[in-house]
Amino acid sequence: MLRIFILAFSLASYLLFLLVFLYLLGFLANIQTTALAEHWPVLGLLVPISIDYGREVATPLLAFGIDLGLIALFGLQHSIMARQGFKRWWTRWVPAAAERAVYVLVSSLVLMFFMWQWRPIPAPVLWQADALWSNALGWSVLALGVAILLFATFLIDHFELFGLKQAWCEFRAQAMRAPKFATPLLYRIVRHPIYAGWLLIFWGTPFLTAGHLLFALGMSSYIFMAIPFEERDLIAFHGDEYRRYKEQVPMVCPVRGRARNQQGKLKAEGL
Repeated sequence: MLRIFILAFSLASYLLFLLVFLYLLGFLANIQTTALAEHWPVLGLLVPISIDYGREVATPLLAFGIDLGLIALFGLQHSIMARQGFKRWWTRWVPAAAERAVYVLVSSLVLMFFMWQWRPIPAPVLWQADALWSNALGWSVLALGVAILLFATFLIDHFELFGLKQAWCEFRAQAMRAPKFATPLLYRIVRHPIYAGWLLIFWGTPFLTAGHLLFALGMSSYIFMAIPFEERDLIAFHGDEYRRYKEQVPMVCPVRGRARNQQGKLKAEGL
């Protein structure tokens, strides 16, 4: 019975994440104000609140404080629950097979709260695409981020990342194989293509307000603060193999010159 519950719970957590992720895209795109909403008015009903519209505007100082607090809450939850020490403590009460699904569920709930409580700061407008090409550029950056993000998750193990594989193995009474270090496709270009995708999603817009800038800066800062902690865990797990990888491949921006220089340095040192 417990195995069935873990599997059902993990599937429900995953489906909730998909819905929250889709809402996030509409939230960042202010989709209720776009031409898509004119053709499909239901989009305005499905996404009533967005990053710049749908909620009464507070004073700039109050909105800034609330939004900054929401970004901090998001960052703390993700960072704390992702650490190995927390996982060891947490799995004293939560079955190991459900640990990742719980993380996905809590992350989705925090993101829901984040979007629900976000306060728009609509002025000043820092960037507004007036031409067709600039509009297309803004939406293309966002779409590219979504494509990179999703593709990168499948390159490693999408279903393990979201806790479904763990639940399935538990359901079938099979042991989970320890993850092996691998660098498929995008991971040979940058070490963190998932984060690269998120960065493009945060910044990809044809309409940049002060509130959206705060969101993009805050979430980008969280990513760059979180990466060293994540890589510390990866080094602890994979050892020198990941250290060499870290020296050879750039973090999120595919700067080829740096990668070549590092590779030449490593060859000269006989590594």
